[in-house]
Amino acid sequence: MFFLFAAEPASFSLLDFQNNIINWLAMFVVIVWLWRKYTPSMFESRKNSIQTALQDAATAREQGEKLLLEQKARVANQDQEAAQILAEARKLAAELKQQLIEQTAHDIADLQKKMENRILNERQLMITQMRSAAATASIKLTREVLPTLMNETVKKNLLNQFMEQLDSATSSRSTISSDLFDAKSVR
Repeated sequence: MFFLFAAEPASFSLLDFQNNIINWLAMFVVIVWLWRKYTPSMFESRKNSIQTALQDAATAREQGEKLLLEQKARVANQDQEAAQILAEARKLAAELKQQLIEQTAHDIADLQKKMENRILNERQLMITQMRSAAATASIKLTREVLPTLMNETVKKNLLNQFMEQLDSATSSRSTISSDLFDAKSVR
């Protein structure tokens, strides 16, 4: 059975394994030697894994407690944060409203100026068109009425007036030209 001493089963001997102390001692020494060789590293690795797991658990617990405290603080400050956000939103809304009012007033003023300018332009255009229409109508009316009103005395009077105006125009030109001639000679 064992590798050290083997005896025949029928006879009793000191070398028989069942009664042999040396075999028992050898087997005990081998078991102790194997135990000391393999178990310390096995127990050490097991010990290290347990310690690492405990450290990880402690770290996770600390982080969990820290997170819990942060969440409790956030929950406690949630009303304050909500009030602050609401106040900031109201302030921003008031600023936007004021900007819109100012922009609208500016746009209305610009639109009013444009409308006034357009009305003025339209008025000037209408006046020009009315003058043109009045002039056209008066010329047409004059062409129709003037021949009926013209007789020999009116024609003579018009011709005399024209001649007088022509004489006065030529005399004023001659006066102007003589003044110019005198001014050139003085130089």
